[in-house]
Amino acid sequence: MDLCEDRQEDLFEVSRITNTYRIPFGVLFLMQRRNNMATTYTAPGYDEKKYRNGIDTSFYNNAITNYTQQAERQRATQLGEAQKTQQSALRQAYINRVQNQKKLNDSLTMAGIRGGTTETSNLNLMNQYANARAAANADYSNSVNQINQNIDQNIMDYTNDMNSRAEEYRQNTSQARWQADREDSLNQYNSAVEYWNNYYLDYYSGSSKKDLKKALKKAQANLKKAKTQAEKIRITQQIRGIQNRRGVIANSK
Repeated sequence: MDLCEDRQEDLFEVSRITNTYRIPFGVLFLMQRRNNMATTYTAPGYDEKKYRNGIDTSFYNNAITNYTQQAERQRATQLGEAQKTQQSALRQAYINRVQNQKKLNDSLTMAGIRGGTTETSNLNLMNQYANARAAANADYSNSVNQINQNIDQNIMDYTNDMNSRAEEYRQNTSQARWQADREDSLNQYNSAVEYWNNYYLDYYSGSSKKDLKKALKKAQANLKKAKTQAEKIRITQQIRGIQNRRGVIANSK
């Protein structure tokens, strides 16, 4: 029988959902379809805990720490400047009060004004001074609130950005690890298939038709009972070696 007539398509069929590969005949030496012994390879599934474990994201954590420290220094500087502005405004308000009081006193004395009018004028000056102080304190309070709001927002935005980048790095790295494991696993599978294929082609190269029939029956029974991937690979290639020898015998007649 011509093995090519019953071979599986020489293609690699990949299921992204099940991670199951149908191994091509030409690469992994599949059995004839009539024996229903097509070899399948199951790639390692994605294990989040395994592949994400130990990924170093300290760079992003350090970046957040450094940025936060810098932002806090900036906060302290800006708050200090706001306080200086407040103190300057309060000093100026006091100076204005003293100067205006002196001017008022001189004007009232020169005009010979005393009594209620003097008290009213002094009260107006006190109100002006109080209003100036209140305005300086309100400006300072608004500046402090604005500075804290801006700094806090900047820290939060930067932290979120770094955390997002760290997560992206973890995802990319874990996926790369997974893909590397899949490639290693497939390479090991291919190597095992090739090893046992060559082994059994040589092992049965001198066997008789009678011995091959007996060996094939036993191997097929063993394949049904096989539990591990390694057993299935070995026995599948054993059966192929037997059938290859039977084909040689049939073609030699």
